[in-house]
Parts: sequence; structure tokens; C-alpha cells
Amino acid sequence: MRTLTDFIPWILALPPALWELANVRRRYGWILAVYASSIVFGGIFLWVMELQRIADVIQYSAFGVAQALLLLVVPPAATILVANKTGLAAGVFAGIAVGFCVFVMTAVIGIGIYGE
Repeated sequence: MRTLTDFIPWILALPPALWELANVRRRYGWILAVYASSIVFGGIFLWVMELQRIADVIQYSAFGVAQALLLLVVPPAATILVANKTGLAAGVFAGIAVGFCVFVMTAVIGIGIYGE
């Protein structure tokens, strides 16, 4: 049985993806619009899912809070920075890359500190 919290990533990712589909379709056509909107949808979906996963295992430690805050702030900041100069799909792709790097960095530090 699904709960409302299972649908939160879908609900948050769908409006920007539809906006990107309409915006890119007018300029470049359907094929590129579908690719761009799928990048936007997938990126936002993965970001929200990761935030939900981190919120479940945060354990109220200072390191867990720092990791959650970094993953909450850094990917959208990278997305905004790149999207202002190019487009939303490129910004979300950059946000995914930066978010993955931040996650790996904090996971390695966590393994070094806690040994797990």
C-alpha cells in the first residue's frame, strides 16, 4: 500500500518537467523536449528521493545534519547557477553531478569518522 509520502517525489518533479517540455518543444522540437524534460524529471526525482533517504537515517548527529544540509542546498545552487546561463535541463544535469559528488564526499567522510 502506498502512502502520500511515496508520491512526494513524483509530485515535486512533474511540474518542472512539464514546463521544460513545453519550453524546449517550442524552440527545438519534440525529441529534444522529451530528452530535456526526462533529465529534469529524473534529476529532481532522484534529489527528493535522496533527501527522503537521508532524513530517515540522519540519527540526529552533527555530521548527519551537515550532510543533509549540503544535499539540500548544493544541488539546487548548482542548478540555478548553470540554468541561468544555459537551460533548465543542463542546470539539473549539473545539479545531479554536483549532488552525487557531495554525497560521495560526505559518505567517505562518514565512513572515515564512524567506520560504517
